[in-house]
Amino acid sequence: MDRVSLCLCFILGTIYLSNSVGDEDIRCTTSSCSSATCDDIPEKCTRNITNPGTYMLSPDICNCCEYCLANLDENEACSVGDPSNGKHTSICGPGLSCLTVDGETDGTCQKMTTTCMNEQKSYDGRKKNGTLGQMETKPSCDEDGLYSAYKCIPGEICYCTASNGSRIFGQADYSTMSNYMNCDCSKKYYAGVDMIGRELGPHEHFRCSSNGDYDKLQCINEKCLCVDTSDGAPTYPTKSLVNITKISTDTLSCYTSKKVGEYYKTCESKYMDVYKKVQEYKAQGYNQVIGYEYPNCDLDGTYAPVQQNKTHKYCVDIEGNILTAVSKSSSGTLATSMNCKCIRSNLMSSTVDKPACLENGNYNPIQCRRGFCRCVDTDGNQYCVSGVCEYDESKKNTMKCTK
Repeated sequence: MDRVSLCLCFILGTIYLSNSVGDEDIRCTTSSCSSATCDDIPEKCTRNITNPGTYMLSPDICNCCEYCLANLDENEACSVGDPSNGKHTSICGPGLSCLTVDGETDGTCQKMTTTCMNEQKSYDGRKKNGTLGQMETKPSCDEDGLYSAYKCIPGEICYCTASNGSRIFGQADYSTMSNYMNCDCSKKYYAGVDMIGRELGPHEHFRCSSNGDYDKLQCINEKCLCVDTSDGAPTYPTKSLVNITKISTDTLSCYTSKKVGEYYKTCESKYMDVYKKVQEYKAQGYNQVIGYEYPNCDLDGTYAPVQQNKTHKYCVDIEGNILTAVSKSSSGTLATSMNCKCIRSNLMSSTVDKPACLENGNYNPIQCRRGFCRCVDTDGNQYCVSGVCEYDESKKNTMKCTK
């Protein structure tokens, strides 16, 4: 059970408790903790150090006591515990897990062996040996050993990532403060998609900003409010929601448009027009409605990079203007593999040395910069082939970048 699930269990398990012996309910009030006896929290939790421990609700009735799990360091003794154990007072620190011998509950804290942690180990080893690529970056892992919220390509862009490291919606110019990106809106959207099993329309999810955080203005079921960009929480929880037709700089402080009632962006607006027409036909008893095509919108309401019609696939900018197009019938893999990541990144990046793109807007797998060439993946990240990371540009034609 990870840290988050532990905390949720305590929250959900102590809001309301029913007496298993009699019919009397036990409800937590302001006086419930007046006679509670609390244990001292671990001394390490009180130290002024980085990652001293994890504070959470105490697993006691009404959560009366302060409770902290002290973070253990690598190689310190730990226990995975069992249902008969009392309250735990320690836990392996960020990036560590309790490694035990088969059948034992006691062990030692060791570095996790997740994909992200293994990549970090590989990076550190190659850095020590002097075999790193000039544009390689060390993978960033969270405390559970999963990939952090975003990844950066030096001098180009930073983009949001899922916990498995795959690229998801949200990117920003590398020159901006990447610390402003937490990608929570984007990550929550894809978590919802995984749970529901289908993509969601603009009217079914919180709108994100272009960097994957929450848009500060949200409209849900025609009702609008301002939210915190980091977690989507209402900025003014006590204020009434505003009807979407009446949003303005007077009714919502986060509203920036000069036109009253303007929430949906161009792509969202066209999507909603089609959606409403389809719903009208369904209300009339039609089970299937054909002839309408939904535009492909990104999570911030702008046009997604890849659009298509019956004959072509094409890359567009956020306003839907065509940047490049390929024929579905004659372009083969150029059409089927089109992702437009390179051409879109070039529009955002402020760097002088912009990456080279293929005809379909994807990254050219061979990138050259200042006399040297390197191999990159479909997201633009450098990787080494057989231990070789850079080639002299004069040998560009001998490079084989396949991953």
